[in-house]
Amino acid sequence: MDLPVASVLRPETLDRALELLHADPPPVPVSGGTDLVVQLRAGRRSAPVLLDLSRLPLDGIREEGGVVAVGATATMDAIAASPLVREAAPALAEAAGRVGAWPIQCRATLGGNLANASPAADTAPPLIAAGAELLLASAWGRRTVPVESFFTGPGRTVLEPGELILEVRVPHLSRTPGDGAVDRFTKLGPRREQIISVVSLALRSGITASGALEGCRIAVGSVAATPVRARNAEAVLEGRTPSEAVRREAARALQRDIAPIDDVRAPARYRRIAAAVMLDRLLGEVAGG
Repeated sequence: MDLPVASVLRPETLDRALELLHADPPPVPVSGGTDLVVQLRAGRRSAPVLLDLSRLPLDGIREEGGVVAVGATATMDAIAASPLVREAAPALAEAAGRVGAWPIQCRATLGGNLANASPAADTAPPLIAAGAELLLASAWGRRTVPVESFFTGPGRTVLEPGELILEVRVPHLSRTPGDGAVDRFTKLGPRREQIISVVSLALRSGITASGALEGCRIAVGSVAATPVRARNAEAVLEGRTPSEAVRREAARALQRDIAPIDDVRAPARYRRIAAAVMLDRLLGEVAGG
């Protein structure tokens, strides 16, 4: 089946790409196309003109000022294998390595996974838990936006007309001498590979010498209209050792952070139970060393 696309624009420079975004009709940016092509073929989206970003130098992964900057067109397999990402943000590396099957990971990009704005986007929870920011660019300039506030609803973001995601800036997992740290991602689906998450969860926290969590951040996917930060659960855990009683309290608090719905993949009640169990298991692993 042919795609309903009239033309494809292939700019060689970022300035040209940003200029082309103001054409009429405005082109739809694409790099890997693993989400967009499916939507076009299913008739769920219209894109008569595409803006191919593959020729732009936006696929790098580099260290810069205490963060790891991951280019918008960096592929999931490159992110999962990157020593920089694995050291600074192991949860992101784990999530990237679980986006579909390996052939999809070789095409799917970080910018596309976020711009598609699915509540089930695997990379969103670890980025939110890490306090990552997006660098956005338009013909008028650049701005940064926390990943936490990037999503406004299913398929919707704060991107303005004419804006592109340039890169994602991920802070290093802090490891204070004498203390520890954890940065973990887990997801649940009907099978191990090639799944859209029924629930996904990321946890990043420092761990003091006494075993208490410090600077705890939790983010959950597929349990609300957007990936969400679990602030109530964080408040329960902050400064405390994740004993069995504390884990139960955190799991109850997590229920106030999420608002799942019934859909074809799982009922809301199942998602609530699954999210609580996933958090409990991660915290149990932390408590067990």
